[in-house]
Amino acid sequence: MVRPRRTLVSLACAVLVALGAGCSTSDPSPQGGGITPSAEATTLTPSVSPTDPVQPPPPRGQRIRSTFFGMHDGLVSQGRAPDAPIGALRLWDSGTSWRDLETRPGGFTWTTLDTAVATVERMRARPLLVLGQTPTFHASKPREEAPYGAGAASMPDLGAWRRYVTAVAQRYGDRIDYQIWNEANVVQYWTGTPRQMAQLTLTASKAIRKVVPKATIVAPAFPLRLESQQAWFADFWSLQSTRVDLAGAVDAASVQLYPSAEGLPEDQATLLDIAREVLAENGIDLPVWNTEINFGLQGGPEPPAIPAELQRAFLMRTYLLDAGLGLPRVYWYSWNIGRIANTYLTEEDLTTETLAGKSFDVVRDWLEGTRVEGCTLGDREPGVWECVARGEGEVRTFWWKPRGPAVRVTSPDATSWSDAGGAVTRCRESCRVPVGATPVMVVRPG
Repeated sequence: MVRPRRTLVSLACAVLVALGAGCSTSDPSPQGGGITPSAEATTLTPSVSPTDPVQPPPPRGQRIRSTFFGMHDGLVSQGRAPDAPIGALRLWDSGTSWRDLETRPGGFTWTTLDTAVATVERMRARPLLVLGQTPTFHASKPREEAPYGAGAASMPDLGAWRRYVTAVAQRYGDRIDYQIWNEANVVQYWTGTPRQMAQLTLTASKAIRKVVPKATIVAPAFPLRLESQQAWFADFWSLQSTRVDLAGAVDAASVQLYPSAEGLPEDQATLLDIAREVLAENGIDLPVWNTEINFGLQGGPEPPAIPAELQRAFLMRTYLLDAGLGLPRVYWYSWNIGRIANTYLTEEDLTTETLAGKSFDVVRDWLEGTRVEGCTLGDREPGVWECVARGEGEVRTFWWKPRGPAVRVTSPDATSWSDAGGAVTRCRESCRVPVGATPVMVVRPG
């Protein structure tokens, strides 16, 4: 008999409850991808006659492509590219917002965005442009203060918005992907209503697809760590049930899975479950992108420092977990981040890689090209997480233990295991692997 396993959602829910946050423990929606169901779950299989050819089951999980490994870096608009294997780059805090491009009514200056797009393409990565924020002269509330300037967070003139997104689409076509707005449920970035944001979404989608029919358009980004943010997210997507076809206007939903300031990478699962439940309730079947992630954010004050080894663990666990959760893209914030989070990929010179920065290369080597079947809290050893990925002729299993002392876990048929630094240990007949807060990879024949 196979014992059932606890899912990512149940453990992460317990973590958030312990932190005093709300939590949903309902099952993920069918498009959730990557969460392994209980071994005792029952599935209905259509009957097959003895003469019918037996069809192989469809592959489980998601194939990890290069664009899964997303990043932010504001310096690309200056022509400086990170020395890292980045597959997608989100243009935010890079001097490429609407306010930066349209410097006078109807007058566009493309220099910074041209440089940013060319730099990202030189990296062989995919650019994602965030289309806000409102120039003061197009703002419905031009005197309203906002972090990016007066009127930036207010509803724009709809005609000006249409002309702007059309101009962007005409200039860059299918060279870039398009995102409607950043953090529409955070008052510093948007002071309009959900319905107004839906209006911007529909208007931009129609304008872009008139120029670029096969453009990839991403819904506004929504952080979810506060209950008020979750409610705003639900209000926005509930418009789908009022004949506002948001799902038809975009190709992906967008969340930012920042946990609480004391949170762990595993807490992302509960927030993603909340998002997928809202989408399912409104009959929406869209892939979900994680367009910003880091840890320790407190909304302004510099967070307490954490050890370099824990920073490395956080980054690697994020990409492993999000692969198991079925997220097609994950954008770390940021390669050159200021001291607003606790996990840094570069030193003060914004070039020298930290331990966490170096681990980005390792986790990409571990995952790219594999099909990740899911992540669970495994039954090999209490408290040990396990993600499983299938590559060419081999199975890769990733283990870590977020809390408590490290343990040793035995894999009888493994041929090798690798640590977070990429060092490989060969095994005879079996591997006995030290497992702590930082992930390890165990390889066995496929």
